[in-house]
Amino acid sequence: MSTQRIGFVGVGAMGLPMAKRLRDAGFPLVFSSRRAEPVAQLEAAGARAVPTPLIVAQECDVFLSCLPADAELGEVYLGPEGVVEHLPRGATIIDFSTTSPVMIQRVAAEAIERGIRVIDAPVSGGTWGAERGTLTIMAGGDAAVIDEMRPILSTLSQSIFHVGDVGMGKVFKLVNNLLTGTMMVLTGEALAVAANAGADLEKLHQVVSASSGSSPVWSDAVPKLLHGDDAPPGFRLELMRKDVRLAASLGEDLGTPMPLTSLALQFFTAACARGMGKQNASEVARLVGRLARAEFEQTTDPM
Repeated sequence: MSTQRIGFVGVGAMGLPMAKRLRDAGFPLVFSSRRAEPVAQLEAAGARAVPTPLIVAQECDVFLSCLPADAELGEVYLGPEGVVEHLPRGATIIDFSTTSPVMIQRVAAEAIERGIRVIDAPVSGGTWGAERGTLTIMAGGDAAVIDEMRPILSTLSQSIFHVGDVGMGKVFKLVNNLLTGTMMVLTGEALAVAANAGADLEKLHQVVSASSGSSPVWSDAVPKLLHGDDAPPGFRLELMRKDVRLAASLGEDLGTPMPLTSLALQFFTAACARGMGKQNASEVARLVGRLARAEFEQTTDPM
């Protein structure tokens, strides 16, 4: 069993299975959560709950976070009870959140002044990957620190990429999600025109899956759009909207035209305005279909 003390804040849809994997691997784990369900699950796995992130920081050597957005990241690390001031010198922060590059760079600047190392390590792979330890980690930071933290990272991921300095991990993740989000909108458009032409959408899924138009989004999303999906959302639509908006903002800051990303953002915004934010992100494709008066639902069993 490892003697390295791990703290975890942000044990939500992604963070909870990640924390459980670390605990199952033998890492001592202290965490905080305002929700009862993660507390019950992690305590059953042998982790220890404490009331606040500040106390987590005082009791760990490696502080992990998986938070929804810039506001939460800033509050946890730099707010009135921010953990940067309470972590011991020589501690390491590993942040798995998808936020702006600027925010994690602000956290890193404060941390480095206090002798704390920072790894910017957003992940891709959804809750399925978090549960199975097959996430992709895009790590920004010092290569030696990343190598030192590899026992932790490899518990969560089979694909760990060092992509540059702190902040570059967020850039890579935003690029990944602008591609994913835009493809979800395009999938809706493709299904809509096919449905309006009278195509067999099951057959279309099979053909495209074996052709050059296929993608992980197409393979995963289309069966759920055609037949429904009772599983909890692997990635909520409102979070994809946040990520696509961050990508569009990054392009604006860099003077990079991103017309397709900006258009995709409008569809995600419209879906959220219609109360779809808590649904799976791929449901944005259904909104595109409705605008085209196309129905995707199939009555036959999935093949």
